[in-house]
Amino acid sequence: MEKMRLAKFLAQSTINSRRKSEELILQGKIKVNGKVVKELYFKVDPEKDIVEYDGRALNIEEKITVALNKPAGYLSTVKDSFNRKTVMDLLKNLKNNKRLYPVGRLDYNSRGLLIMTNDGDLAYKIMHPKFNIEKTYEIILNKNLNKIDIEKLREGIVVDNVKVEIRDLKLSKNYKNINKVTLTIHEGRKRIIRRIFKDLGYEVLDLKRIMIGRFKVNAITEGSYKILNQKDQEKLLMLN
Repeated sequence: MEKMRLAKFLAQSTINSRRKSEELILQGKIKVNGKVVKELYFKVDPEKDIVEYDGRALNIEEKITVALNKPAGYLSTVKDSFNRKTVMDLLKNLKNNKRLYPVGRLDYNSRGLLIMTNDGDLAYKIMHPKFNIEKTYEIILNKNLNKIDIEKLREGIVVDNVKVEIRDLKLSKNYKNINKVTLTIHEGRKRIIRRIFKDLGYEVLDLKRIMIGRFKVNAITEGSYKILNQKDQEKLLMLN
């Protein structure tokens, strides 16, 4: 294996993005062969050099990315101190699943597409706003949307002084029953969909993420997962 930049090695051996890996280097938290390295352009031989972070030797892992169709009643976390069910319980049959981490979250009562990966660069691209990766949701509300609130959604909603741009707002085909909404946003803030509708005076009864980028969850049975190939990952990043 050829030598590679230290930051690239770190990104491929941990869940961290390349940028976060560079921060760790500059902070003096990385050792190579027992010596602290703070040079971003420093190169290492993955087969010969010993790279350490927090006293632990790192190795490049095989990258794996999974699309999980999360049911309600599971936490989007690796472990829980109260022994509640987490998404890791749905990946028990997947080999080498211990290093997978959720990319973003779906709250306990929400359903749908959740990406799990050990690829820090991919996780960073999906989550960072500058890449504009779209997330599409289906929502069931406790009552029909009125015309005023429909227009507010189309104009964008301000949450915590930051405007949330709503794209591709679609309502139920039956205009008399418009408590079912499909919308697309770039946002990744915690519980952002529920907060939007709460501010408008609605309760979200069901929330399902159906698509990230151009990758759809519809072919994956609820509670099941799919290991993503390169083409699938390109769909996530809206590259095809």
